[in-house]
Amino acid sequence: MTARAELLLPPAALAGCVAAGVFRDTLGVDMPDRDRLNYFPASPLFSVTRVFEGQLHVARGLADISTLRQQVPDPALVARSPNAEPICSWSAGGIRALTIGFYPEAWIRLGGLPEGGHVPEPVAALMHGEWADASASWAAFCVDLQPLWGACRGDSALQWAGSHRLADWVRHVTKAAALSGTGQSLRSAERRFRRWTGQTRQAVDLFAKVEDLYARRVDDSAAPLAELAADAGFSDQSHMGRAVKRVTGFSPARLNQLIETEEAFWCYRLMGERF
Repeated sequence: MTARAELLLPPAALAGCVAAGVFRDTLGVDMPDRDRLNYFPASPLFSVTRVFEGQLHVARGLADISTLRQQVPDPALVARSPNAEPICSWSAGGIRALTIGFYPEAWIRLGGLPEGGHVPEPVAALMHGEWADASASWAAFCVDLQPLWGACRGDSALQWAGSHRLADWVRHVTKAAALSGTGQSLRSAERRFRRWTGQTRQAVDLFAKVEDLYARRVDDSAAPLAELAADAGFSDQSHMGRAVKRVTGFSPARLNQLIETEEAFWCYRLMGERF
């Protein structure tokens, strides 16, 4: 038996609400402690994690197993606000868990708090069962969430229709913030951006640049790093390296090596991220 990981994408009707779900199942799998580590990049999204089986010890930033052992396990259902630094978790035994990323405005409209820490009641009510069949359970979850999202979506100036790329969302919000409302000044646009996302445009733009970077790396793996950095909007290769380290905790070269060799970086492989 091997560990399972699935990337769960929303249907079109929920694409402006949910970015994606990430499912992990290691129940019954014989794994060394280091393979039970889980590394995740920083994210501008709100998220809900539901642990169906097992327990997760979680730390913001990078942490070793001895440090994670000392962390009190997370509740079975926990919400997190956008995190500006990577997250690391570890389970002492098998785990079956699901994490769903929500766009900030959708999170608020569903009843979530800007500071996180509270799972919107309608979302919590849908994250139940055993989820042994992740695809089937995800489909049922999406069917039940659609009418709830339709009822609370309302008439938003943002009107994000969804995309498979986070960078598209950042550009959409930036444009909507600049063109919406009575105030057309840069300061007014920044205020709208912060109201919709809970973050500054500069902070969120970092995630778009890093995503553009690995998309370009996938398209042209032989391209010089300096050229990739410039095309992705970084001032130079050093600027690029600092940005990747800020989001992931590792330099591009080190991260690529870990993605290729370490089970703990399964999420990066699942998302197809390379730098």
